Amino acid sequence: MKTKKTVLVTLNSKYIHSSLALRSLKAYCKDSYADIAILEFTINDPIDKVVSALAAQHPDLLCFSCYIWNIRMTLDVIDTIKKILPDCRVLLGGPEVSYDSEEMMVQNSFIDYIVVGEGEETFREFLDCLHGRGSISDVKGLVWRKDGNIIKNPSREPILLYSIPFAYSDGLTGLDDRIIYYESSRGCPYRCQYCLSSITGPVRFLSIERVKEELAYFVKSGVKQVKFVDRTFNCNPGRAKEIFRYLINLNGSTNFHFEMAGDLIDNEMMDILAQAPPGMFQFEIGVQSTAEATLTAISRKTDISGIEKAVRKLVNNDNIHIHLDLIAGLPEEDINSMACSINRVLGMSPHRLQLGFLKMLKGSGLRNAASIYAYSYTSYPPYEVLSNHVLSYNDIARLKQIEELVELYYNSHCFDRSLEYLIQQREGDYYGIFDSMAEYWDKNGYFRYSHSNIRLYEHLLEYAESFEDIDMRLFKELLRFDYAMKEKPGRYPKGIEPVEDKALYRHMQDVLMKDEALVKQLKGCEGYTPKQILRRLHLEVFNYRMDLNGSDAYAEGRTAAVFNYMNRRGVLKRPQILHFTI
Repeated sequence: MKTKKTVLVTLNSKYIHSSLALRSLKAYCKDSYADIAILEFTINDPIDKVVSALAAQHPDLLCFSCYIWNIRMTLDVIDTIKKILPDCRVLLGGPEVSYDSEEMMVQNSFIDYIVVGEGEETFREFLDCLHGRGSISDVKGLVWRKDGNIIKNPSREPILLYSIPFAYSDGLTGLDDRIIYYESSRGCPYRCQYCLSSITGPVRFLSIERVKEELAYFVKSGVKQVKFVDRTFNCNPGRAKEIFRYLINLNGSTNFHFEMAGDLIDNEMMDILAQAPPGMFQFEIGVQSTAEATLTAISRKTDISGIEKAVRKLVNNDNIHIHLDLIAGLPEEDINSMACSINRVLGMSPHRLQLGFLKMLKGSGLRNAASIYAYSYTSYPPYEVLSNHVLSYNDIARLKQIEELVELYYNSHCFDRSLEYLIQQREGDYYGIFDSMAEYWDKNGYFRYSHSNIRLYEHLLEYAESFEDIDMRLFKELLRFDYAMKEKPGRYPKGIEPVEDKALYRHMQDVLMKDEALVKQLKGCEGYTPKQILRRLHLEVFNYRMDLNGSDAYAEGRTAAVFNYMNRRGVLKRPQILHFTI
């Protein structure tokens, strides 16, 4: 019998992303169906480009991996391709079609089959049937059409994870500039009601030996980033520690991203992690909310104090990028509670805060209980919350503005000292600062268009001038310090231009040219002449002690700061700074 031309397809949200699901399906079927093709596009590609590329394959079977970010465009693509290739069969799989599969087929007559749940075994058995080996009615986890009716076969049991071959056994061709996704476990030990992982069955692990072998392959291949899709990587702390030790000993240049439970990071794990070179690991830790009533409502068991302790220590070690998540729109979390969650999480000083908005995912416990909490949400993907019993739409709209400002001013780390000063003046009220900044931006129409980096500094200065109780002279100098921290200044933002003191600058340059002991302190400058070094440094003079901390921080006193951009340190790659009192 002629082999059916099968093409696995998905629309990623960005070009740098890649599909682990498609590669796992292909790997599972490779011994019998070696010619399965994979085509990846993005949701930003024109539909006609996607359709023409698929039509050029002359497929007998097109299989689409479906998620909330791509389902609408995927259906448009299928609708179009079916008009061009009416005899081509179409199969869908993925979380966005697994929980209302029959309704999806009723609404979309161009869908021939849907795989419900984990797809590897179901897909392989389905291919066997297409090639005359077995009956479609016996394929568990499949929804299909027969004589005008929609048939839903019995569910499939969770797969034995070790039975799935390594997804990248065919190599990494075409993935040079993309994130590699990797799975060492499937399932989640938690039962959070907003998440689909809560209903995917028990946690199943690959053997530690296999994981080590596959991770070594990535490191030896020079992969830039591997992102683990394990829902809670350290749910088995002993296993996580062994993998961390192994990766540290490999001493490669690959960055590994993990989703972690912060309250499961114990002292032993912390000691292991302290040995990792900067940039090897990055952690995403889901806090979601710090309100006990909310955590109870969503069945999330977590120790916020434990997360707090771990995050502060990790950030202080300055070798692992720490990304914390909050979700706006969860039950019992009104705007005042949301403010407390934002303040507590930003008080941990993570490198990044992602303030997300609740998605009422098909199949999730919260979607099923939407009426209990008076949820209103978009009827189209990603089913984002509009309001609930304690949070109005206006509250959501303001939180979206705050999220944008957090991204611009906190997550960018271009304004660390100046922003910290403002927050100190409001006794640690991050939410209050960002809320009033959002009001200021809204009043001035700044949310309506994009801004250059220089304009962001100027907007922050304008906003600060609306305060009646801050030292604007000091604030301008902190803003100028922040500006010099990011890169060697060219044109300065309006309002923070330095006062030129040519005699002082010549004196400091003379010191840099002649003081050999000083030059030795400038790491990364070895092998350069004094003139070459000067071109790579930047000198700023301040009227406050930028070199002091604690109660003495920012005391008045002229200081010079030499910014050495050739030696950037830590997670944030901040330049080395040498301070001199004048």
